[in-house]
Amino acid sequence: MRKTSSEWLKNEIIKYIVRMGLRPRDKLPSERELAQMFRVSRTTVREAIKRLEERGVVKVEAPKGIFVASDLHELSFTVSFSIKFTPSRDFIIDLLRARGAMEELAVELTIQNCSKEELTNLVKNLAKLNLEDPDQDMAFHRKFFELSGSTMLMSFFEAFFDLLSAIWYPPFVERTYGREGLPYHKELLNAILVRDVHKARSLVRKIIETDIKVLLSSSPEKLSQDHQ
Repeated sequence: MRKTSSEWLKNEIIKYIVRMGLRPRDKLPSERELAQMFRVSRTTVREAIKRLEERGVVKVEAPKGIFVASDLHELSFTVSFSIKFTPSRDFIIDLLRARGAMEELAVELTIQNCSKEELTNLVKNLAKLNLEDPDQDMAFHRKFFELSGSTMLMSFFEAFFDLLSAIWYPPFVERTYGREGLPYHKELLNAILVRDVHKARSLVRKIIETDIKVLLSSSPEKLSQDHQ
């Protein structure tokens, strides 16, 4: 079912501005027209317009109407997605592979964007984490996305890791999963410290491949039945 909240409508109005190529001082449709266009109530339209005005995207000039206030390059909107899944081994493996592809790029960008001092401090701080703790292991990997300088990668991280963190625990996976790849984490930090992009990316793949190998070595039923 389609969302009809003011948050959803706010994004739709921004996308409308982009699609129509509207510029500052261009006039938007009226509240009534927007309500008809997006099949929502005028109350929802007013709430969305209020949020957009607070962000400086539009300006309401009564009784003239609603006007664009931001240039196209200044606009931003939120995109969200949902995934239907059953916590099966195959689903978790697909998720790990997607994460690995993104993390390879995040590590590369971290090496490219950080100074020698920043990389030294990064390695020093991450080396202190107890990676046998799933939460600290997640903090380890999150840091590369944060330092990548890519808003897109960070957004993907939040979406994928919210999902991964929900299933990276019993009864879906054993707490011992991930431990076989721990030695590669230290090697990864060493590669980052010396700015060896090729080796760093290969170690990210090694960590993912090791986790997948452990999952594949378990029986198909294990993920869902061990803790019933």
